[in-house]
Amino acid sequence: MKLKLTLPAKPGFLHTLAGLDIIALILVFPLLGPSFAQQTGIEVTVHESPWRLSQMDSPIVITLGVGPGNPLWVNKNLVPIGDLEKEIQRLREEGTVITTAVIRADVAVPSGVEKEVINRILKMGLNCGIAGRPISAD
Repeated sequence: MKLKLTLPAKPGFLHTLAGLDIIALILVFPLLGPSFAQQTGIEVTVHESPWRLSQMDSPIVITLGVGPGNPLWVNKNLVPIGDLEKEIQRLREEGTVITTAVIRADVAVPSGVEKEVINRILKMGLNCGIAGRPISAD
């Protein structure tokens, strides 16, 4: 007894579903990939400011966070406040030309801590800027 082929000569839509799944996966992974990447640094809420800073040459970013001991990050590296000068000197010795420091301080950071960091930066002969967010138009 001979078996007959019951499938149509042209493959229908059902046969293309597997191919569409693969295409969808190829498109979805590159789009969602960056959202799964681990973010470094911390999120801070900076003060509002009407001022705009011009483009700075060779800045480093110093972030002051809220927490025990007021954590401080220099270019996304956690550093004790007492070692701020050593970290900047280390970056200079690596060949990084540093002329300016931009401070991102959370609104909850005490002003005394912020002033101490600014004074340390100015004593090293660097220009200093404080990052802020634009004033919201309410």
